[in-house]
Amino acid sequence: MRANYDAVVIGSGFGGGVAACRLAQAGLQVGVLERGRRYDVNPFPRNWSDPLAGWLWKGGQGLFDIRPFPAMTVVQAAGLGGGSLIYANVHLRAPAEVFQSGWPAGCSRAALDPYYDLAAWMLDIQPITKAPLGLPAKTRMMKAVAAQLGRADQFCYPNLAVDFGAPEAAHPNKFGATQRGCNFCGECDIGCNFHAKNTIDLNYLKVAADQGAEIITQCETVGVEASGGGYVVRFVDHAGGGTGATQARYVFVCAGAVNSTELLLKSRAAGKLGGLSDRLGSGYSGNGDFLAFALDTADPVEPSRGPTITTGIVYARRDNGLDNWFIFEEGGFPKEIGGLLQALKAENFFDNAEIRSRSALQDAVSSAARGRLGGAAPAAERTAVFLAMGRDLANGAMRLGALGDLQIDWDVPSNLPLYEAERGLASDVARAMGGKVALNPLWKLLRIPVSVHNLGGCPMADSPQAGVTDPHGEVYGHPGLYVLDGAILPSATGVNPSHTIAAVAERNIEAAIRRIKNDPSWRAPEMAKAQPIIDPLTSVTVPPGGTVATNTQSIGIAFTETMKGYVSKGWTPPDDYAGADGAGQAADSRMDFTLTITLPDLDAFLASEDHAGIAKGVVHVNGFTGAEGAPVEAGVFNLFVSGGAPDRRRMLYALPFVGSDGQKYLLDGWKDVRDHGHFDVWAATSTLYTRIRQGDDPGGPVAATGIIRILIPDFMHQLTTFRVVGTDDPVLKAKAFERFGRMFFGSLWEVFVRPHLPT
Repeated sequence: MRANYDAVVIGSGFGGGVAACRLAQAGLQVGVLERGRRYDVNPFPRNWSDPLAGWLWKGGQGLFDIRPFPAMTVVQAAGLGGGSLIYANVHLRAPAEVFQSGWPAGCSRAALDPYYDLAAWMLDIQPITKAPLGLPAKTRMMKAVAAQLGRADQFCYPNLAVDFGAPEAAHPNKFGATQRGCNFCGECDIGCNFHAKNTIDLNYLKVAADQGAEIITQCETVGVEASGGGYVVRFVDHAGGGTGATQARYVFVCAGAVNSTELLLKSRAAGKLGGLSDRLGSGYSGNGDFLAFALDTADPVEPSRGPTITTGIVYARRDNGLDNWFIFEEGGFPKEIGGLLQALKAENFFDNAEIRSRSALQDAVSSAARGRLGGAAPAAERTAVFLAMGRDLANGAMRLGALGDLQIDWDVPSNLPLYEAERGLASDVARAMGGKVALNPLWKLLRIPVSVHNLGGCPMADSPQAGVTDPHGEVYGHPGLYVLDGAILPSATGVNPSHTIAAVAERNIEAAIRRIKNDPSWRAPEMAKAQPIIDPLTSVTVPPGGTVATNTQSIGIAFTETMKGYVSKGWTPPDDYAGADGAGQAADSRMDFTLTITLPDLDAFLASEDHAGIAKGVVHVNGFTGAEGAPVEAGVFNLFVSGGAPDRRRMLYALPFVGSDGQKYLLDGWKDVRDHGHFDVWAATSTLYTRIRQGDDPGGPVAATGIIRILIPDFMHQLTTFRVVGTDDPVLKAKAFERFGRMFFGSLWEVFVRPHLPT
């Protein structure tokens, strides 16, 4: 690696690939730093028996970087080509209305269309209808289902960045890279070993290298600092070991929304990039990603045949005063994981009230994987995968915790209307296929979304008060420092965002090069070759009143609960709650929380044995949190689960939080709902026996013990907070309250009254 470059590009995905290509074409000496491996010669991982054999970034710099934040699971790629290595190839343009709220002036759909066309030419996008192997079974089935559900006018075939030449026939692409035609192997999302995907390393980065850019892989940037009119970029060399640095007048941060934001946050915290906008870390979005499945469909879906995604159905309507817009796409999976997906069936252990933490779920998944991976599973042929993407509120935030580690705050309850509409359509489609819907276990059990399309954190805006970069991606207060990836998108796109990231990067790098070269006429050489592309979404028709509602409606209950009490740190034995409570009172060591508990789908809540809801709020624990308390983002509440006997129930609370010391803790509590011999309904339902555990596992070491209670004034206030969510219809609201009340008081009857009735 050189000591100096004109420009350094950090990352090699859709933003970094575009930046490196155009900067090199403009004659600059360019260095590209990519933390992951190069996959143009070495095949992608395929060892199904060993998750560390090239699969995970944390297991030897593998392909998948999975970051399990408390309220959001982030999935990213690590490798030359970035997210293009494992994405589903879909290229759709964000509709015009996306750019009308929160985006800087001048960054409209009309302004971006020429750059969408340019990216489309570079990536050779085309729909599945161009494939010589014809339409896969799942593609034909989705079109029929759309018609059956009255959604034919909202159905489309998205453009795909896939080589649909003769299957497996090797040939040079327009840039001289060797590719093969798609053979419908269904392995798009785990890396295409046939190079039939038009990944960034086979086009943009190929041009960059041919134009003299130096591309260094397994080189992870860990800091950027301003220095002498330019910037020093510090990195870790994963291949050779050790650390190093290089310098450039211009730096383009393109490491992906999460990693780019984290890099700038840490560089600011280290005192190397002062004066960054206070908006740094704001506007995080999971792009409304929602994963679901259909099991045991009437006809074979053949999910492992064809590209991963080939169709889309648009949903757009105003639900209960809220505008919902998302696209619903069918998916696919390699045949080797078909057996594992059968563990999603209701009779298996993912319907378990004891799974109340991510670690417990991880153990369950690991157990399910044993003997289920790598082989054929006939039932998998009747399994469908669905991925929805929508316009969430982009109201998340990224920040550094007490230990300098990245944290993501994501408000699931405020985004529930979107998630529930997506779940409703998944249920409708599964039913139309003759199957049963199954949800991603993280969502079903813990209400934690999984996002493969992370956006925001460094939003571009017209002022530093509104965003981190200017409308062309240059960081406010730091000339020559740019962010050119999904981090600068000010909102969710509602569709697969790769095409928009590439188009925005094309627009912004053009402006940057014109400034750098002092040449207002500079443009990408391929701009003259690009032809206008008709985006498939232009054929979608949304009626004036919106698309039809889902047959599966989600109506839920929400309420706020406050509990207060005392805690004793290090109290032994840990099950001596009364002793710990007394010691806590003597020391005035207080503990309390205020939670909003949401039961988003009353039907599912009543039907399941775990009776689970989402808990979000703030917890205060003396000796563990500061005066402001600690946020609870992804807590789990279980109402009246089995207590091991017909006349015994439990209410369970699992509230993860990060203490003031930066460590993870879990407030693990239970209410013992049974007749203790004196008809103590109030005490049984208002007393929470609590342990504070180290880590986020209900089996973790106990750090403190105590008791917290609902006080009468807080209970009276709690009664005023009950509300129905998901409908404005007063009749439906009344029915929801009646059904919830029947379950609640019916459970109390079974515990406190029925055992005393004469037999």
